[in-house]
Amino acid sequence: MKTLDEMAVRFFGPFNFTSPVQAGQSMCDTLLVSALGFYPPRGIRHALGMVMLNKPENMNTQKGSLPVVVTGVNFKAEVLESKQAVLVEFWSPWSRPCQVMDSVLHELASAWAGNVKVVKVNADDSLDLSLLYEIQSVPTLVYFVRGNTCLRIIGTASKEAILAKIQPFSQ
Repeated sequence: MKTLDEMAVRFFGPFNFTSPVQAGQSMCDTLLVSALGFYPPRGIRHALGMVMLNKPENMNTQKGSLPVVVTGVNFKAEVLESKQAVLVEFWSPWSRPCQVMDSVLHELASAWAGNVKVVKVNADDSLDLSLLYEIQSVPTLVYFVRGNTCLRIIGTASKEAILAKIQPFSQ
């Protein structure tokens, strides 16, 4: 009798599973294998019937500055010691609102190139930073000027709304 892995490879072809960290880099579609008429052998729970299929996330060909990915290791150097103002997005790869905010951050990074640094912190991977800055919801934007927090925006926001809220601190 073939194993579940052998049957999945025969059914879908060879593919690589991604880790949760890699899933943030590519959009993953989840299929219930049972919806395709493929049933695992008896005794295996339904959780084993989930398959992650990768497809490219960003079909946007927009060129320009990208937000810098920051972790707890380089947060002090990139944000707190930065001579520029810094807009930090605390995000998670599983969050749909964070995926929506991604395009807004790309626009802001392009518009602010050289003036304001835009960075992203994965709230799940950097729990110490999430706790330190009391992140309770993603996405959360925190605006730093000379290492001090000046503004916090929770949830999704348009480019115009973010610019309007940050303008008083930019002068």
